[in-house]
Amino acid sequence: MSPNEYLRPAQVVNEYPISISSIWRYAKLGLLHPQKVTGGVTIFLRSELEAFFSGKSLKEAINE
Repeated sequence: MSPNEYLRPAQVVNEYPISISSIWRYAKLGLLHPQKVTGGVTIFLRSELEAFFSGKSLKEAINE
């Protein structure tokens, strides 16, 4: 797995202890930063998710 890998919301739910509604709530609060690819496709950066779920900053998670 590459830290620059992207996940769609359904993949995030399968890999991390979070629900779809929580993903969007955290995005709305600015805690996660989704990237809109097309009208119906949104992705999240794996390294950002790993940092979020480990309680580290994105910079700390990438440098491990």
